[in-house]
Amino acid sequence: MQNQNMPRRAPQKKGSAAPLFFIIFFVLILLIASFFAFDFLGGSRRPAVEYTIGKTSYKLSAKEAYAGSTLLVCFDDVAALCGMTDVGGSDARSYFAENSEENITFTAGSRTAVLNGKEIDMPAEAVLRDGKMYVPLEMLTQYMGGIAVTETADSVKIERGTYNASTKDTPIYSDTSFAAATDEPLTQPDVKEDKTAPTYSFRTDLSAYEPYMCPEDVDGYLILVNKTTTIDASYVPSNIVNVADSRSDRTERMVETAEKALEAMFIELRAAGYTDVSVTSGYRTYEKQEYLYNLYTEREMKAGISREEAQKIVDTYSAKPGTSEHQTGLCCDMHNLPSADQRFAKQDAYKWLLENCYKFGFILRFPEDKEDITGYSFEPWHYRFVGRYHASEMHRLGMCLEEYVAYLETAE
Repeated sequence: MQNQNMPRRAPQKKGSAAPLFFIIFFVLILLIASFFAFDFLGGSRRPAVEYTIGKTSYKLSAKEAYAGSTLLVCFDDVAALCGMTDVGGSDARSYFAENSEENITFTAGSRTAVLNGKEIDMPAEAVLRDGKMYVPLEMLTQYMGGIAVTETADSVKIERGTYNASTKDTPIYSDTSFAAATDEPLTQPDVKEDKTAPTYSFRTDLSAYEPYMCPEDVDGYLILVNKTTTIDASYVPSNIVNVADSRSDRTERMVETAEKALEAMFIELRAAGYTDVSVTSGYRTYEKQEYLYNLYTEREMKAGISREEAQKIVDTYSAKPGTSEHQTGLCCDMHNLPSADQRFAKQDAYKWLLENCYKFGFILRFPEDKEDITGYSFEPWHYRFVGRYHASEMHRLGMCLEEYVAYLETAE
């Protein structure tokens, strides 16, 4: 029998830990929601972006400058800087490069751009805002030539590329271009056997480039253009392609066979440790050469001399229109200086080129000891494609192109 004087035990409360669990869970949900809201609304974790496109500068908030993690740029501002023509309506616009039929099309709300008729996937949708088209900055850096893009954490600067002849007061802009990267394997034309070029050992595997360094038409690249052997104003070489190793602020062009051989030379040049050389000039039209020649003449005349006297000076370093082999698409200027200069001859990269360029089918077109024959002063930056067979022969004989062509004519 229970003693009624004994104190009663207080009943235990069941589930007393449940409210604490729900409180912790609720706090976690709030923290996660706050994190996503912070990231979504704003990009407030990112700084605003300062844009400088040519002479135009403005700032966009992170929310305006980014689509997710992708940085955008106003393509209409870039088009205005580069003198492009745009056609189309408000939702879809096509932009045509200056002096070219190359073009790119963007459609608001779409991740697909059309580049020279080929569809390209973009990392974010194109955005139409206040009548202007905003696209991923990547579309400029990967597919557009003739411009220079500098990007930091909070700024984007876009400038037009210029030719070496440019000055601060008289800029000569590079033509802008659009080109899609390709992973297609190199096509390999058959190699002619009747004039067999020497074989050389390289640091890298250049087997895919051999048919370009040793072209099937062995004699087809011995075109001589100089002060006395001219080229017609209407001449335009066929099969011109972009030069892969153009300087970052421009896109130069050459005949495809010469350009592929040049790619091989650059691969080996980089393997040898010289990574700062790039192509600053390639194919030029008759009109471009005419413009440059007249520009140099006007510049020399500022010293108070006559036009005739000025042209005699210019003739030592620049070709009259119709006498420049740049119009053939078979030559290029390459160096690692701000502009073409004989100081390049003191660079180790030049010494490598001088000792190796013939292995890839190139010659130093205007050597230091051949000025009386070529008619031009020494140009350590100017290289001309003739194919490995003839380049190797010229190297063996110590001849410039004028001497070698005369030698072949005599041999016949």
